[in-house]
Amino acid sequence: MSNIPEFKYIIKEFHEFDFPKIIPRDLNIPETSKIISIVGSRRAGKTFYFYQLIQNLLKNDISKENILYINFEDDRLLPLEVDELNDLIEAYYELYPDSKKQKKYFFFDEIQNIKNWEIFVRRIFDKEKIKIYITGSSSKLLSKEIATNLRGRTLTFHLYPLGFNEFLKFKNIKMRKNYEYSSQRFKIKNLFEEYLNFGGFPEVALSEKLKQEILSDYYEMFIYRDLVERFSIRNTRLLKMLTKYLITNISSIFSINSYYNSTKKEMKVSKDTILEYISHLSDINLIYLVPIFSYSLKVQQVNPSKTYCIDTGLRNAVALKFSKDVGRLTENIVYIELKRREKEIFYWKSKQEIDFVIKEKNNKLTAINVNYTDEINEREIKGLHEFQKEHKSKINELLILSKNLEEKKEGINIIPIWKWLLTPSNKW
Repeated sequence: MSNIPEFKYIIKEFHEFDFPKIIPRDLNIPETSKIISIVGSRRAGKTFYFYQLIQNLLKNDISKENILYINFEDDRLLPLEVDELNDLIEAYYELYPDSKKQKKYFFFDEIQNIKNWEIFVRRIFDKEKIKIYITGSSSKLLSKEIATNLRGRTLTFHLYPLGFNEFLKFKNIKMRKNYEYSSQRFKIKNLFEEYLNFGGFPEVALSEKLKQEILSDYYEMFIYRDLVERFSIRNTRLLKMLTKYLITNISSIFSINSYYNSTKKEMKVSKDTILEYISHLSDINLIYLVPIFSYSLKVQQVNPSKTYCIDTGLRNAVALKFSKDVGRLTENIVYIELKRREKEIFYWKSKQEIDFVIKEKNNKLTAINVNYTDEINEREIKGLHEFQKEHKSKINELLILSKNLEEKKEGINIIPIWKWLLTPSNKW
């Protein structure tokens, strides 16, 4: 049975659709002939980012008839087999026959719901004059799967929860020139505390109430829809224990052996299962593992990693905590911002410890410690100097991110974390 009539209805419905108010995100997509893939955790704002890209096309005088947006979570389309997607193209050209020879822009949202979707996407990309954008929750459309399925035809971009600059836009804050010297800085610092505690998921940022409840609901979806259902996990007790442990202990070194030795006292478990579950948590971008800095891959592999979470608000909603954990939270925020800036990130430990070592594109090294106080602990300075002594000519910058302090001390740049977050990445 043909799906052409239903597709025509959905296509026309999109072309009559009035877009909601869009608060622009900072992710920039360069000009390219390749397929654009947007991946990220659930609720990070991927659908609204598609709306942003579509509105940009309309502002550049691209006819709406040459733009197509399909959400493959629309229940009117399901279930749908990959060969039925041919009806989508037929329906579109029957509605707009003149567009056959024109450049078109197709946006496929949650396309991973269609089994073997990549066969269809590859074919129309190769044969039609269509610029293709795809997205899906990282639980079902992983970066490594895209790279395999589209074989060099795609560029993949990650959309994270809001950076602090985006968070301020969502709070309707228009940055003044020299804001750090004006009274506006007090408002910004106050909002940073909210950002620290509730994170950067767009819905949460816009909500005046029920933030905790929204975040708790997100966590349940991560556990059951993104992990249990996708990976057919049977030992849900272990999964929930492990996830809560890692989220509670963000910004800390995690030893598989130590966790295994303590867990096996409570339940029957194998180290391989723990490793498998950690891999799944990493795959869906809920938990990140950061290796120790070393030019030896073997050294990296035998040392434990540090752990971080996709969002501090999500972490606070579910973690077992007995204090505000400001130090852990600020370090986590810096880590996600470094990810957003596409940095290659490590930690370093000798006599002292460095929170982050960044291997820059020129192979220089930037070392960062996070110290969210107004009194810099001497060990933060000692650690940076120890690292500098060991790597000498490789050093690009030594940096401490503080609460309010801004100065240069013993060759180390000290700046407030909120100011660093608002500084364009090409200026530090």
